Formats: sequence, C-alpha cells, structure tokens
Amino acid sequence: MSLDRIGEKHLAHVITLRELHPLDILVLRDLVRFGVLADDQIQRRYGNTAISTDRLALLESGGFINKPRSDVIQGSVIYTATRYGTIITRCGLGWRTPLEGHLAHDIAVVDLADYLLDHEPDADWKTEREVGRVLRAVGPAMRARGLPKERRHTPDGLLLTGGKRLAIELEHSDKGEQRYIGICRWFAREVRLHGVRWYVDNPKIIARILKANRQHGFDRDVDVTVEPFPPGIVVRNQARRWTP
Repeated sequence: MSLDRIGEKHLAHVITLRELHPLDILVLRDLVRFGVLADDQIQRRYGNTAISTDRLALLESGGFINKPRSDVIQGSVIYTATRYGTIITRCGLGWRTPLEGHLAHDIAVVDLADYLLDHEPDADWKTEREVGRVLRAVGPAMRARGLPKERRHTPDGLLLTGGKRLAIELEHSDKGEQRYIGICRWFAREVRLHGVRWYVDNPKIIARILKANRQHGFDRDVDVTVEPFPPGIVVRNQARRWTP
C-alpha cells in the first residue's frame, strides 16, 4: 500500500494485521517505547494530518490503541497502545500504563527526542524503557570499592551518536538539592555512559545541577552539559487527574 493511499481506506470494517502500513507499525512501536504520544507527534510520524486522522481511527477500531482523551493535556489528544497493540509490535517491551503524574513530562521528552533526531540525523534514540537493555549489552556496571551503592537512576533517554552513549535528561520540576546530588553522582559512577546532557527550563534547577557537579567534582568523571530547552520544546499543561 502506498503512502499516498493509506488515508483513503474505508472505515466500515475492523483493520487486520495485513492492512497495517509500515508507518502504522512505526507509530505503534513509538507508543510502546515512549508510553504515550500526542496527536501532533503522531501526525509528524505520518507526515500528513488527514492520513494521521484516518489511520488512528483504523488503529482504534482494530484494538491497537486506546481511546484518546482530549482533556488531559491542554490543546492535545493523547494516545496509548493497548496490550494487543504492544504484542504485535514485537519490540521486546511489555504493555504498561503511563504514570498519571508524568504525562506532560513524557510528552515533552518525545518532542525533545524528535528535535534532537531532526538536528542530528545520524543519531539514534533509546527511550527510558530501553536504557537498561542498552547498558546491559555494554557490560556490567562498575562501582568504586568501598563507596555506598547509589540509588538507581534511569535517564529520560539515551542519544547514541558518534560512537558515544549520552544520557538525556529533561528537567522542569525541581527535585531538590540532595536528589540532584544523588543523580549526578550516579552519572559520574556509570562508566557505560560517555556523558550526560541536561535540558532545563528552570534557572533554579540549572543552578542546583551546576552546584552539585562543581562541589562534588562529578563533572571530572563524566562529561556534563546543561542547556535550556531547544526552541519549541515546552512542558504542556496537564489536568490533575487522568484515567487511561
């Protein structure tokens, strides 16, 4: 089926696996990998608003995606994959319900990932759910003898570029000084990472991260950069409660 015609299918019947277009699989895989996508993010993947609208209706009728809610994220409709949609992607990840309090953050991470891949076309992005699998494939974590085991931390994603594994963090809500010290220490001890990039929209958080690295010397063990959100990246307003 050509891309030009995937939006022309009649919606009177339930879609079957044979009717899925490669772009449908791409959308489903990203729904599983990221956990949630907004309607405009899905439209980017289809490259056409009309096609996106038709295909989402078919994916919903086929039981691949959950019915969207339009009152959770201001100005956006969000989608998640069903258990069935998760299984057919065969991406090695199980079905999971997104965390209510993380929806706006998770959607912002998708926007950030799309932005970075658009500006670094040779790079690859691994989502938070895929980080552990990537690091385990590199080898076991090594920790300095005699130092206490740090609280486990998983970055918002990994950017694989130029032979390096860069942890990516998107920060909008302040976690407090001690928590940032712990996170920065974890990055300093994680020898399987080549660096960490922080994208932050709050000057107070920027100051906390820079202070933690400066006072404890963590940036001597791992390359650390702290940058503002790229153009167009925002954390969208979220309603207080959400039922998937």
